[in-house]
Amino acid sequence: MADLLFDDEARARRRARALARTALPFLAERIVDEWLERLAPVARRFGRALVTGCPPALEARLRGIAGEVRFAPSIDAIAAEAEASLDLLMVMGELDGRDHLPQLLAIARSRLAPGGMMLGVVPGAQTLPALRAALHAVGQESGAFAARTHPRIEPGALATLLGQAGFAEPVVDMDRVRLRYRSLQRLVDDLRDHGATNALLARPRAGLTRAGRGLAERAFAAQGEGGVTEETVELIHFVAWAENAGNSSLTASQAFGR
Repeated sequence: MADLLFDDEARARRRARALARTALPFLAERIVDEWLERLAPVARRFGRALVTGCPPALEARLRGIAGEVRFAPSIDAIAAEAEASLDLLMVMGELDGRDHLPQLLAIARSRLAPGGMMLGVVPGAQTLPALRAALHAVGQESGAFAARTHPRIEPGALATLLGQAGFAEPVVDMDRVRLRYRSLQRLVDDLRDHGATNALLARPRAGLTRAGRGLAERAFAAQGEGGVTEETVELIHFVAWAENAGNSSLTASQAFGR
């Protein structure tokens, strides 16, 4: 088995804290707007839907997407679903931070009834370039590069994975969101609000030193102009269908690495 990259418990804690915050994550609002726009032209009526990773403050906007809509903090919730029991599965984030993504997608496919639809969004490979450059500068200065960011998926690779998992007609496209920050700390606060801080197993358990933080802040600011640094978040949206009936030979324990 390949070495694991991610700390599942840390990821779950971060997502739980983010979902419990009163602040409404702005990217989540943008994603829900996009989901509703994509569902609007779909002719069929969905019977049973599962939505994962959606902040509670936005759940009311999605309650009308199916006859029965359940919400869960993580895609782990599909482990308790029977095969072919869902008509719609919607996943907000998280998939870029899973060790067993191909198997997880295959399990998701097995939980969809024939004609079922999976709709989701995942951060793209070129997300947060200014932050990554600032952290790289800290590593160069100290001579030690810590595991503070993880590799992310490209749109073409995601489409391939969906096809390999048994999904039909996968459609993948990109929404590039330009953000402007006056400080690195404000960006970090936003990442916490979205449950998107470091969950790598090899991550440093201590934060940056005072000197390291100062260097990161200066390196981040140096990429901007007039006291404002532009940052980019790539949101990869995907839609795929479960056209054919059939059972998956994979078990939920395989998909979730347990």
